[in-house]
Amino acid sequence: MRNLFVILTLMLCSSAWGAATPQGSRYDSRMQQVAYNVQNSTVINTRAGYVTTLVFADDEAVISTEVGFIKGWAVTKEANRVYIRPAPITQPVTDADGSTAQQAFLPESKDWKTNLFVTTSAHFYSLELNVLDEGAPASSLAFVVTWNYPEASRKASMEAVKARQKELTEAQEKSRIAKAFNAATTPRNWNYAQRVKQGSEMAMPDFAYDDGRFTYLGFSPLKKIPSPFLLVNDKEQTTIPSFSQQGNYRVMVVHSLAPKLVLRYGDAVVGIVNQGFGLATVSNGSTVSPAVKLEEKP
Repeated sequence: MRNLFVILTLMLCSSAWGAATPQGSRYDSRMQQVAYNVQNSTVINTRAGYVTTLVFADDEAVISTEVGFIKGWAVTKEANRVYIRPAPITQPVTDADGSTAQQAFLPESKDWKTNLFVTTSAHFYSLELNVLDEGAPASSLAFVVTWNYPEASRKASMEAVKARQKELTEAQEKSRIAKAFNAATTPRNWNYAQRVKQGSEMAMPDFAYDDGRFTYLGFSPLKKIPSPFLLVNDKEQTTIPSFSQQGNYRVMVVHSLAPKLVLRYGDAVVGIVNQGFGLATVSNGSTVSPAVKLEEKP
């Protein structure tokens, strides 16, 4: 029973002290990569006389570094990289005769093990620094350690999926509008007038009509595309249009009908008056108003 307790204790200690060890490239084991995990420390193995480079994400900048054994490690930073070197130290030693002399101590594994904290503009990194003694496997030595970011990649992938879904939805909406626009027979009310503020000609539509459901405003390539507002009880209400391309014209589709619209682009203001409001009506896809011209698809 006691042996079982000891084994469980050792297993728990091992789990508590777990750290991430970078994996070497299949081309060169000294070129290593590790996945970022804020809850893990990363083991860095280097050797006296070598420099190891830590490479973080391209859009990160190293802000600060803090090493535990300051005299035994040289740590410098540049952009998104940190360079680390185990360094020999010199300190006074008193011999048996009581005389004191300066003695150099070379980096070795049992005395140079320490930790390093790196803070960047995006992440915090905890590292364990080890010195490999002569005779240690060369495959453990790290020349370059690069981080990858699974969580960031997952978020980017999800954002890409959302963007694609949005594109598909918009494409379906445009297709639906285009089909309605190019229907074989379409009731259209062209009886529109414009009231243009001086200097606002750039925001004037080249044509305007409705089909009993939507309002269509066409703009040539030389025109600016303004923001539309419904004028209801003398108050402007925001509306979100969609767009389609018909020949050289960019057509703004306002998904409603109103006697009046206001178009704004900066200081430019254009009033649109539907003088035939209600004349073009659609019921089950058919025209019911004889006052509206029925256009056939050529």
